Amino acid sequence: MIDTVKKLWSPGTSGNPLRMRRQIALCNQVGLLGTAATVPYQLFYYFHDLVFYRGVFIANLLFMAAYLLVLLLNHAGRHNTASNVLLINACCQLFVVTCFIGAEAGVNLFYFTLASILAFLYQRLRIRVYATIMTSFGALYVVSYVWFTPDTALTPVPSPWIDIMYVVSVSGALTLSGVFLYLFRQQIDDAEDELTLINRDLETLSNTDPLTGLANRRVLDAKLEREWSRLLRRQQALSVIMFDVDHFKLFNDRYGHAGGDRCLQQIATASKKVTLRPSDLLARYGGEEFAVVLPGTDEAGARLMGERLRSAVADLKLPNESLGKKACVTISVGVSSLENMAFDADEHGVVHLLKCADEALYQAKSNGRDQVAYQAYDSTVSGRGSHDRPNGSPALYDSGRVRSL
Repeated sequence: MIDTVKKLWSPGTSGNPLRMRRQIALCNQVGLLGTAATVPYQLFYYFHDLVFYRGVFIANLLFMAAYLLVLLLNHAGRHNTASNVLLINACCQLFVVTCFIGAEAGVNLFYFTLASILAFLYQRLRIRVYATIMTSFGALYVVSYVWFTPDTALTPVPSPWIDIMYVVSVSGALTLSGVFLYLFRQQIDDAEDELTLINRDLETLSNTDPLTGLANRRVLDAKLEREWSRLLRRQQALSVIMFDVDHFKLFNDRYGHAGGDRCLQQIATASKKVTLRPSDLLARYGGEEFAVVLPGTDEAGARLMGERLRSAVADLKLPNESLGKKACVTISVGVSSLENMAFDADEHGVVHLLKCADEALYQAKSNGRDQVAYQAYDSTVSGRGSHDRPNGSPALYDSGRVRSL
């Protein structure tokens, strides 16, 4: 039911920015509710004495048609014209109807309703224009109240109907103001929800590797810093795994970059199935290199995880005919752990742990690939450059700092 009602004021809203959609929806709402608010008065004129009130009855029909025209203008994309037609039509209706039935009927009170929503009908309404229109509302109200007395009204409403109509006008003006503001509040809430979802999607995109869907280097760096801070407080174990695809350059030369991308995606999927703990982080480090952060995991657990990763990729049996007809894609894995915080550990920082895992990865490459190697945190790291890597991959660190991709 609510969705059906919302469709009534949706013409022209699709395909526009959020702010414009709010303006168009509000404009359509005023047009529809302005038409609906006129109906009770029309029923009175029709059943009480249609011949006597024929003039105001016909005038209201024209005004109601103009309200509905607003929706057609918005649907056609003429939004500024629709707002202008709406505002002029409403002002004229209140003035003309008050001229016919007199100010005591309270119809001119709807000027205050228009004033309450004026700022929302236009985008970036200049203060001078806004002040001019608000002054015009006040002037029209005063003029209609002073001029159109029961003695000067063209078709005055007799007592007690005039008192009843005044109560209806007051109630209507207050109700419409409340309805408009409530609907606008809902539109703002919807816009805020939409912006929240957009921001969440943008944050996800900024933290996700687009090829594999894994966390990217930014998330990895932040995770390492958080876990290092936690390690300093709680003296728990922390392990890092680095692994990359063996002979990936040859694989790319054989199957092309598209084939290389599919290979990395399959490896990422298989690796995600292995790292099941919510606290673990699997990230694409760059190129064919991946990293895993394992909070609360000691050497034995990290070695086991490294072997599980190696086996998971081997079980994929991805052909790599660049190495032979029966050769398959494999990975080399480097593992490093810190279980007891040494007195100088904070001086080296988490970067040293990452360097040790990279050194272990180099050892796995040097020892024949498709295996897991381990290096403790307190060992010395050579700090080799990319020319020392067996597969020509760039070093994972530079000048004592983790490099940013």
